[in-house]
Amino acid sequence: MFTLPNSPIKARLYLHGSNTGVVQARYKNCEGAFCYITYAVVGTDLVITQFAVHSRATTKEAQAAGDEIDVVLEKEAQMRGLRRLLLIHPDDTVEVVREYEVQPFTIEFDARNKPIAYLN
Repeated sequence: MFTLPNSPIKARLYLHGSNTGVVQARYKNCEGAFCYITYAVVGTDLVITQFAVHSRATTKEAQAAGDEIDVVLEKEAQMRGLRRLLLIHPDDTVEVVREYEVQPFTIEFDARNKPIAYLN
């Protein structure tokens, strides 16, 4: 349905706050999204609360969109130090989709031996 020649599918964090967000997938040269997920941050978990794919999207398009959304979610989880990606099914069962490895980081501040310049 949506196949556009030489146009990659891209995902972006669309609406997001401190604990919730929406990730949309769309073709790079098309503004309308054909796939999206909503998520919430609960403790150290990223929980997918809802997802949808346009009814006329092909399986290949849906898979490519899901892969791109997964990249965005992984970056978000890494930034927030989250450990798991969970999916809530319509019958209220929870599935662990992925476990993330939290990467420790350090920031080096070294003000020694550096000139200080003041702007007046």
